[in-house]
Amino acid sequence: MRRGLTLLELLLAVALLAAAAAAIVPLTRTALGSMQDIDRDLAWQRSADMALAEIDRLLLRRDRDPSRANAVTTTDDHLRVRLATGATVTIRSEDDRLLSGHTTDPERLLLAEIENASFELNEETKLLTVRLKSNGRLVALRTWELTP
Repeated sequence: MRRGLTLLELLLAVALLAAAAAAIVPLTRTALGSMQDIDRDLAWQRSADMALAEIDRLLLRRDRDPSRANAVTTTDDHLRVRLATGATVTIRSEDDRLLSGHTTDPERLLLAEIENASFELNEETKLLTVRLKSNGRLVALRTWELTP
């Protein structure tokens, strides 16, 4: 009756185990690399959502005095919101960053790693659309209806 493996069987088992390990290591490395890309994309999307929430907060605080026109103005790369307090907040894109500047506070970073930011205000429908595009393939888009 046999009690163990022969040397040949043992060498064959070790060779199979080494081949399996050699196949699993590159697969694991690829999976971990893909997870880092997904984590980076999710972090950018979360930051973009926070920047859009900041714009939403500003629009809620905007000046609604009917005697003063244009509480919200836009250009291709700027958004200006006049607040009910009389202060003006400017959000603009510069290089690969989205910055927010207040008339009384220093400028601060809202979002990094953006390819472009566009601000469009349709005067007829009173729709404000903000589109943020990452350096990769991600886009964050939000539209507000500016009611009096």
